[in-house]
Amino acid sequence: MVDSAAHSVTASIDLFAGAPADRLAEAYQRLVSELWRDGRATEHTLPAVPHLVACLDRVDEARQGRLAILLGLLAEVERPAAHGRVHAAVRAPLDRYLTLWRRAPRGQGLSLALQYLLAHFPEDRHRVLAVADDLSLDADYRSRLDRALLRFDADDPEPQIGRAFPYPTAWEMDERERAHDRAQVASLSAEQKAAQWHKDTSTVLGFIGAQAYWAVLHDAPIPPIEPDSLPPRYPDPPEADPEIFRRHEAAFRCPKCGESLRFTAAAARCTGCAGAYRITRGMLDSTASAGGTGGADFLSQLVKIPTMAHFIESKARPNFKRLCGFTWDGPVTAGVEEKLIAELVHPVDGPVLDVAAGPGGFTLALAKAVGHQRVIALDLMPQMLASLRHRLPQVPAVVANARTLPFGDGTLGAAMCWNGPHAFLYEDTAPIFAEISRCLRPGGTFTTYSFRDSGDPIYRYFVGSHHFPQSEHGLRMYDLDEFKGWLADAGLVVREESAVGLAFFITAEKQALGTRG
Repeated sequence: MVDSAAHSVTASIDLFAGAPADRLAEAYQRLVSELWRDGRATEHTLPAVPHLVACLDRVDEARQGRLAILLGLLAEVERPAAHGRVHAAVRAPLDRYLTLWRRAPRGQGLSLALQYLLAHFPEDRHRVLAVADDLSLDADYRSRLDRALLRFDADDPEPQIGRAFPYPTAWEMDERERAHDRAQVASLSAEQKAAQWHKDTSTVLGFIGAQAYWAVLHDAPIPPIEPDSLPPRYPDPPEADPEIFRRHEAAFRCPKCGESLRFTAAAARCTGCAGAYRITRGMLDSTASAGGTGGADFLSQLVKIPTMAHFIESKARPNFKRLCGFTWDGPVTAGVEEKLIAELVHPVDGPVLDVAAGPGGFTLALAKAVGHQRVIALDLMPQMLASLRHRLPQVPAVVANARTLPFGDGTLGAAMCWNGPHAFLYEDTAPIFAEISRCLRPGGTFTTYSFRDSGDPIYRYFVGSHHFPQSEHGLRMYDLDEFKGWLADAGLVVREESAVGLAFFITAEKQALGTRG
């Protein structure tokens, strides 16, 4: 049985090693599928490892990079177990990997693939990091590698968890924020701490692997570029003239009973059920009389840190776009996004709603395109909207769950959810589209930017290894046909569609009653 398996594997390795350039991708995927399937080993995996390592000495740099990615995937199949036969077999030629890493061109595919492979050996942490220091890795690369090589210490009362993406040292917190972190960690059970630690490790390995895989297939990735306009580290939103809400009063409805709202400086009051929704510094909290948000998990609690909005736009989003878009060369810049928003948002009469507006970077572009007096920003996180209000004092903000929008039927001229649907729970996406459609006037448009699943099982695995508050079991992107089906079911007809890598940009129009697309 072992001999037969070895023969099959060596044949696939030979096919990969000798494949012409136009057949290399096919030969590699065939080899991978024999040894690794969606994070699991096959019956051929263990006997194949020494043959894969031996192959490193007889192939070119492009194939060495692919082999290093595959060996890294195999080193991961027994996680979170610390010891396993496959892991031990992959780890055995450590000296060979370190030597190859020293010689590989810095920042290129092979070097990054070897970083991914070596990130799986915490037993050799000091040796790996010593080479990393000799190679003078950039701070973000060094930070990820350092974190991947740490073991969980059950006796550590304050493990650093929830701070893995896009790299640990990106989290520049002051002492007040660190105290908040410590309090949140202290509230967790030992099992919860261990589980979150392993999710963070998965996130770090997924990022290293995704970046390396792209580089092996394409070229050296470029560093993420921060937008020109960033939210303040410590937002201080101004008090608001109630007029910024009153100009949209005809559109608002009580989320509890559906009747009209009347605005004062401090609250929106329902004309039907007498419910009152407070307004603080231009932020209307529509959740207070409707039951609140509730159920926030650990990572959701962490976003209460005041500098979170600045961190999201300066560090998290630029890296997230490259990860989920498979665009590590950075073609979707802030300038490109602003241009697309101006071209794609086509409002009819009525307010223009920015759903999942976050800290306001995309709301700025929307306000430029349609005029700030038409825009309403909505997000579930008041910490995000505080930054938005600081940057856009003439734009009213609403704290609300997008599944229950506080607007009447057919009252909005357009809606936008830019780089946002993936922030929802996956199962909430279709209901949210239906809710947005309910609020749009006929002819009003819904414009969105999100990401589809990769057809490559390796890259899909790397993206799925990321764990965020809305993706407890791993980040999941969309099947584009299913996504457009949800729009159609909501009565929204796709009018414009484009793509860059795995990123897609869609504008859909609300159908008039009784019409067809």
